[in-house]
Amino acid sequence: MLAVAASATAVLPRVVRSRRLRTGLNLLNVVSTAAHEAGHALASCLTGGGVWVIRVHTPDSGVTYTWYTSRLSSIVTTLAGYALPPLAGLGAATLLARGHAPMLLALTLAAVLLILVVTRDLITLASVVAIGAVAGLSLYWGPIWLQQWVAYGETWLLLFGEGFGVLAIALNRVRGGFGDQSDDAAHLAQDTHIPGVVWIAGWLGLSGWVLWHGVPMLLT
Repeated sequence: MLAVAASATAVLPRVVRSRRLRTGLNLLNVVSTAAHEAGHALASCLTGGGVWVIRVHTPDSGVTYTWYTSRLSSIVTTLAGYALPPLAGLGAATLLARGHAPMLLALTLAAVLLILVVTRDLITLASVVAIGAVAGLSLYWGPIWLQQWVAYGETWLLLFGEGFGVLAIALNRVRGGFGDQSDDAAHLAQDTHIPGVVWIAGWLGLSGWVLWHGVPMLLT
């Protein structure tokens, strides 16, 4: 049931007609959006660069301002955005399969605190604090069943969210006639001279691989 709910939050906001329902479902996408921007930030730091600021504009869009020390750093940083959430979801599924829901919530809280260090606007602050509040309150005062529900919900959102996000940028390219784009795939194409469609296919392949391995762990 959690799997259905999580996948619904990623795809239903684009198809449901009720504005209130669409808004409510879309709000849950902030989990994968925050993880996406954190992926850019983490990759930049690990490759010798750094982070100026992380901004979440809406539950399904954001931007991370980083600096690079090399072309490789730029490529890895851009690549990591759509790669980190599903990989984080796979890691989370591994923890849950071993019965470590509290550890997952603690790691989520730690990630939130790190993101807050490079947060400079109220929208991002509210979004990230909301995620941290759910994880923190569940961890310190919630019963075991609530911790598991929150941890499993977060994991499903991470596993599914970016797959639909990549599909969305693919559809935008089809509708736009493959013209000028400003998404991560376009930036990678500029840096590597490898067509953006190749990067999109790679992200989709990664999401499929993660789902193939992660979903069974959550259903057993």
